[in-house]
Parts: sequence; structure tokens; C-alpha cells
Amino acid sequence: MRQLKPEVVQERKRHLLQWIVHYFIKTSKPVSSALIAEEAGLDLSSASIRSILQELENDGFLHQAHTSAGREPTDKGYRFFVDYLSGVQRLAASEKESIEEQYKSRIEELDTLLSETSRLLSRVSHGAGIVLSPQMGRQSIKRLELLPLGGRNVLGVLITDSGLVRHWPIQLAFAPSARQVNMLNRFLNENIRGVPVDKAQSMIMAKLSQMEREFSELTNLAGELLTEVGRVTSPEAIYVEGADNILSQAEQFGDLKTVQSLMRVIGEKDRLAVMLEKELKDDPTSSRVRVRIGAESGLPELRNASVITHVYRHGDRVLGVLGVIGSKRMEYSRMIGLVDFVGRLVESRLNEWDLETHGLEKGL
Repeated sequence: MRQLKPEVVQERKRHLLQWIVHYFIKTSKPVSSALIAEEAGLDLSSASIRSILQELENDGFLHQAHTSAGREPTDKGYRFFVDYLSGVQRLAASEKESIEEQYKSRIEELDTLLSETSRLLSRVSHGAGIVLSPQMGRQSIKRLELLPLGGRNVLGVLITDSGLVRHWPIQLAFAPSARQVNMLNRFLNENIRGVPVDKAQSMIMAKLSQMEREFSELTNLAGELLTEVGRVTSPEAIYVEGADNILSQAEQFGDLKTVQSLMRVIGEKDRLAVMLEKELKDDPTSSRVRVRIGAESGLPELRNASVITHVYRHGDRVLGVLGVIGSKRMEYSRMIGLVDFVGRLVESRLNEWDLETHGLEKGL
């Protein structure tokens, strides 16, 4: 009997596994050896197919609910399929045009951009769109001001270099004069432009402590404002859209209890934020698009789901993460292409803001 070379045997196994995972994603039906012999077109005998299926099951790529049932891919099988797709990102030209059209509208604030992005990811993927906003403490301050509202009430406005805007009401311990507010605004913006948010308070307070005693009230006012900045910039914002898409495809995620736990964790934004923050800590030189299958996400409630993410940047700085949560039976090539394309559009919009800002400053 002629022995096949080991590399030929491995190639047959790879081709068969690719076909099985692709078929299961498309149909959700377990795959039998008879079906493979009829439809796969792999030029293999029935005995060879059964032998390869058994090997793939022994290797952990497939599982069989019971002896007479067909086989389904395991998480390891999905992982093989996704790794094989690396670099094969398919997103139709018409879809790209439609997505680009969404970003042509005038969006001036990063919060709005990220909220709209999560909504768009949800709509196009038919899953849940998730976006983690930039870590505020690491953002550099572009402008920080107090706007008088009357009496002891003022409005704090913070703008970061990436376009993130925060505004919030503050009630001070005293009623500042217009002169004090103007002096503080001028002083702050002369000294903290380009300073990271989490370092601004210590730097400003150190400078103010060196000033003459007559500015003690100004020191108190600056202290209150910068303390408030610390409060409104934590925790990080996460935008989630499309939980109803998960419910409409509930049968792809398992039984009622499994779906309920999945919906619960989608509602617990803090846990999703922790999961996404881990993406920021990975090797920044690695691929920006990552696929987590089942337990790879680190959340047991997502064991029947896949998460595709893109780490978006502003210049050479990592800012945040966006992506989709969907069934393990998702069309991976299309979803990888979608997340990558949207991630790059967000980065492009951030760069446009930079150019617009520089143009305005030159014109002043």
C-alpha cells in the first residue's frame, strides 16, 4: 500500500477542516462523512474522510455530540479557520462606500464619533458594536476653562488633543469675580496646554503655591476645578449598541440561560471595558485587528461568541478599541474587513481634526 508523504496528509486535513468550518458557518448543520463525500469535491475516499475526521476530532478541532451525529467545529477549529483567513479581508465596495458616507457628516466631538461608530458597527455586522473611548488620564489637555453661570455656579469645559470634550456644572465654595475667572482661564491655558490630564493638577498646584499670597483664592479655585476634572474623566466611557441583534439570533448562542448571561454581560459595561482594555496592553506592534473566539475573550459569558477588535491610534499613540461581538458562526472574512475598515476611518477622522485645528490656529 502506497504511503502518502506527511505534508500531503497535513494538507488534506487542512483542506477538509476549512471546508467543514465554512459549511457549518453557512448552514449551522453538523457535517457527516457522507455529506463531505457528496459535496466537498476533495477527491477522497469514504474511508479516508472518516479517518481524517477522527484525527481532527482527536486533535481537538472537531467534536461530535454522539456517535451517529455529524461533527461541528470547536473553538480550536474556529481559531484555525480565522488564522487561515488572516489577510483575507472581504468587504464589498458598496458597503465601504455606505460606511464612508456615514463619516462625511460634520462630527465635532469624539464622544459623538465613537457613539456613532458603535451604532454603525452594530448595524452592518448584525451583532453588538462596541467602542472603548481613549483613556482620559493619558490624554493631553488642549483647553480647560470655567464659564460663569451666576453666583457660585460655573461650567467646566475640558477639550483634549484627540477631540474628547467634557463639560459639567460645578458649585464652588465662593462666588468668583469675572476678573478671577478670566485670570484663571488665562493662567491655565498658558500652562497646561499639552500636559496629560492625570498630571495637570499636581503641576498647576505646584506653580500656584509659588505665587504671592494675594492669589490664594485663585489657588483654591484652580484646586476645585482640577479636582472636578479628575472626577469627570473616570471611569472610561464604553459605547455598546445592538444588544437586540444578539436576541434576534439567540439560537446561534445556545440555550436560554446562556443567552441571558450573554445579555447580562453586555449590559455590564464595566466588565466589557476591562476586556477591551486588555487589548490596549497587548504588543502594540502586533496586528491591529484581533479575533477572540469563545473562552479566548476571558469572559465565560462569551464562550459561545466571537469578538473582533481593532486598536485605533492617534498618530503613534494607542487611544482605544472598537469592534463587534457576534456568533462564532459569523462570516469572519467580512467582519474582519468591516472592523479594520471602520477602525481606519476613525483614525482618519482624528487626523482630519488635527489638520483643521492647525489651519484655524494659523489663521488667528
